[in-house]
Amino acid sequence: MKTSLITLALLAAVVATPVAAQKVDPASDLGRFHALRAEGMAALQKNDRQTALDRLTQAGEIIPDSPSVLLLRAQAALELKRRPVARAALIDYLTRGLVLDLGRYPEFNTLWDADLESLQAENTRRIGSLSVLHRVEGLNLIEGVAAMDDGTLLGTSLRNGAVGPVSAAGIDQRLSLRAGVAANAIALKDGALWASTAASRQTVGYAPDAKVVSKIIKVDPATGKIRAQFEDKRPDRRLSDLHAGKEDLYVSDGNTGEVLRLTGYQGPLQVLIPEGYLGSPQGLSENADATVLIVADYASGLYRIDLTTGTLARLKAPADTVLLGLDGLYRYGNDLIAVQNGFKPNRILRLKMNADWSAVETTEVLLRGQPELEEPTGGQVIGDRFVFVARSQWSEFDDKGNIKRDTPAPVVIGEIKLKP
Repeated sequence: MKTSLITLALLAAVVATPVAAQKVDPASDLGRFHALRAEGMAALQKNDRQTALDRLTQAGEIIPDSPSVLLLRAQAALELKRRPVARAALIDYLTRGLVLDLGRYPEFNTLWDADLESLQAENTRRIGSLSVLHRVEGLNLIEGVAAMDDGTLLGTSLRNGAVGPVSAAGIDQRLSLRAGVAANAIALKDGALWASTAASRQTVGYAPDAKVVSKIIKVDPATGKIRAQFEDKRPDRRLSDLHAGKEDLYVSDGNTGEVLRLTGYQGPLQVLIPEGYLGSPQGLSENADATVLIVADYASGLYRIDLTTGTLARLKAPADTVLLGLDGLYRYGNDLIAVQNGFKPNRILRLKMNADWSAVETTEVLLRGQPELEEPTGGQVIGDRFVFVARSQWSEFDDKGNIKRDTPAPVVIGEIKLKP
């Protein structure tokens, strides 16, 4: 039972992220966290519960919103018969909006009471309203959307390797890529469509042995003609989320853990955050004066890059939320709209930032619990609306890229209203 609980607690923090190929710097926040968590789990397996609690507490000081550490701390404290400490860890877990399956974690039944049940019930309560713009039938696996000036909504289908206008019938293929390659993210800037491309197991024609270079491409959105392409030929690149900033374009590499910059939208791709600091960088967003870039790392939360000095700092999560498992990240005024698909129930969050984006002051759940909200992905803030992929169809595939069923639930493109 003990080994099973350790395994399940670890799985609680393993969000749906690509398998990382990079080496983590042991001196980084992520590296120190991984080491302490591993030491704590090893101590638990050896029945050295006090050492386990000490190491897990230290890990929690680095990433206090780690669900796995919160549950492992509760387990270690419970085995030491420190019920108040164990219960406090569960309260912290639930206060952050997470849900605990007692059927999978039966040892916590001895701590469960009406107060904990009330916290859990609050975390599954439906919040917000979602307006459905499109239900796209068939298997498309739409990852990102971008709106043109005339209101036309473009989308990228990972399944078909296509980019073009979205309708109920699917994506009108305006840009076609080679077999097995798809655009992960798209953005419009000064009349050009920018996309990150990579080989994908979910894409028709994928061949694991094919030599495919992950690229940034610049496209004429009217004709689909590729005007320019940018790459650095690193063989393990898998470019994913991108942000079309005021002066520069930024793209994350979920495989190597790097964040790259295309300075002035031209020239070679440059490494902004090198390998070793982030586990799986995803969404990116620049502040209004283009002096700060925030990156969402699926594994460890939000990071702030000072674009003037190049310094990197991790932002601490407020006590009432989790900043792990964030995918898309979009600026609205001085706040950030975040898509959180790493935990269930999935959520759309509003992160209220301080003036210089050095801290998340408070968070607000904008959307949670709607049946159409399933593996949400990319979107765009358009005025006072957030238009995004509410149901992407990632749940229609297993970890090896195999299709689970013959008739998939449709992709849902939705929007929520934002208030200044």
